Amino acid sequence: MRFFRLWRRPRNDPRRPGPPEAPAPEPPAPEPLQGELPHYHDHVVRIGVEVEPRDEAAFLGTVGGQPWQTQSLGEGRYDVRVAVSGATLGSTRAALAEFHRTLNRDGAGVRVLFAARLRPRLSPSRRYLVMPRGWMTERRWLAAPVRGLMAWRARGTIQAASLAEAGARLADFADRNPEAGSPDDLTVVGPPDRPGATSPAPDAAPVDLLDDWRFLLATALLIGAGAVAVGLRVTVWRPEGITLGAAIAFLVAIPCLFGVWQMLRRIPEGRINTWLPLGLTALAAPSAIALSNFSQDVYLEAFGISSGEVTPTGAGRLFALGNTLPLVLFALLVSLGLFGLLQYFHLSSRGHFRLLQWLMVVIVVVLYGLTAVVVLLERDTERGLAHVADYQDEGGPAQSYVGVRPSVVCVEPGKDPVNRIGPPLTTDRPVLYFGGANNVDLLWDREEGLTKVTRFSVSLTPVTNLNSDCPEPEAAE
Repeated sequence: MRFFRLWRRPRNDPRRPGPPEAPAPEPPAPEPLQGELPHYHDHVVRIGVEVEPRDEAAFLGTVGGQPWQTQSLGEGRYDVRVAVSGATLGSTRAALAEFHRTLNRDGAGVRVLFAARLRPRLSPSRRYLVMPRGWMTERRWLAAPVRGLMAWRARGTIQAASLAEAGARLADFADRNPEAGSPDDLTVVGPPDRPGATSPAPDAAPVDLLDDWRFLLATALLIGAGAVAVGLRVTVWRPEGITLGAAIAFLVAIPCLFGVWQMLRRIPEGRINTWLPLGLTALAAPSAIALSNFSQDVYLEAFGISSGEVTPTGAGRLFALGNTLPLVLFALLVSLGLFGLLQYFHLSSRGHFRLLQWLMVVIVVVLYGLTAVVVLLERDTERGLAHVADYQDEGGPAQSYVGVRPSVVCVEPGKDPVNRIGPPLTTDRPVLYFGGANNVDLLWDREEGLTKVTRFSVSLTPVTNLNSDCPEPEAAE
């Protein structure tokens, strides 16, 4: 039976007799990376593509003109590394969108095999300061702030994996830098080595917290709790003297400041990140001047004075500009912050969201217009009507606003007839005087309203307030 099994085994063996198989050839080593990434970026996304032979020349020409890195893997396969700035979430999709947009624009057809964000690798070394001996404290809790304050006294730095290794390289450092001094007069300072700790391996990759759902959940809960607390503080526990609009503006300014910071970081990338912020900033100056003039016109409208009838002084223009400049700067902050946030969260590179960055100029102009129509119109009209009501009810001295400060005078018409537009001149009580344009004086009475007379056609006597007494015209003669 055993012989039968041995005799039957060759018939059941699927292998056929023949010469031994040659070992499989080793795959060719990948070529080195070609190209350079931009200096300013936060993430690198690796995109694997497969290119047909007829499209390979167009593909290489397209990627060669971009700030990407390319590596040939053979048989028409390539690795393309695209640098992305902004948030981690959505960075892979943003890189793919930019990759597809660039290739479709140049007509280079490829097939994307995979896309993944490369994780940064930890450096096994750190920098240690070389300080004169005796300048560091021995107390560990005080050593860290002292290192930061006394860094200007450092004679140089040593790159090492541990403090002990840096100390061992101190003699070599002194030999290469004789101006630093003798090794006996120098010491190496830095974070102390942990007992029993070893230096990290060169290929050790850090743990990405964004891959941990517990970290994302805790972050979302903290942000939500903070938003609820700030919202309750603004709406319910708001201190007296702070309006709801000011509180909302403060809340809006917080994320916009972050967006402006991100926008400033991305300016070196060029393209729309450079000219759009410059254009928005340049638009702020003429907008502030135009809105300051508009603010004066709205305020004077409460007294029945039309636009252009009062000539503003140089000081008045400065006061008006100082009154409207915070609103213009806030509008500029919101506009640039919105642009920066769209770029940071990669919303401007996704489909229809991309149109927002090209329409940002129109959005800013509309925002400035809304600021003028809604904020200034409502605020200045309310202030003008409030001043008119105060003059009519209580009188008192002249009040100043947006660079407009009238004078309180008593009117003496004289013997010659006076050419006027409006109600008869009031001579028994003081009126407000506005210096008009085109040789016209504007006299406003709290009961009769506005009267326009030719300049120097009447005599004006300054008084302290609207409750003062004016002399009779006969006594004045």
